[in-house]
Amino acid sequence: MIADQPDGAALLAEARRTLLEVLLPLLPPERRYDALMVANAMAIAAREFGAGDETLRGSLAKILDVTCGGAGQMADLEARLAQQIRAGQYDTGNDRDAVRGYLRAVTVARVRVSNPKLLGE
Repeated sequence: MIADQPDGAALLAEARRTLLEVLLPLLPPERRYDALMVANAMAIAAREFGAGDETLRGSLAKILDVTCGGAGQMADLEARLAQQIRAGQYDTGNDRDAVRGYLRAVTVARVRVSNPKLLGE
């Protein structure tokens, strides 16, 4: 990306600002809720751009003792972890704290994207 061009998160933030400040006041009252839903979705998407999950991916790969590839693999790895948790693999042992830490971190990261006010951010 060229340095003088805004990134996706900045573009979404500006589009959301325009929607809320310029377009929303022009909409009829029965369309305001729809516009606010779109603005909320844009805010979530912008936060997702900024939510780098490299640390989480690395933690999960370490727990599962695998080499972790791209973002597409993350869902597969989480499914594998869930299967192992259901099988009781982490009920005891050294990895129990690592799994607990990962689950807490991923939950906080997802709440930070979907509803940061809940975390006081």
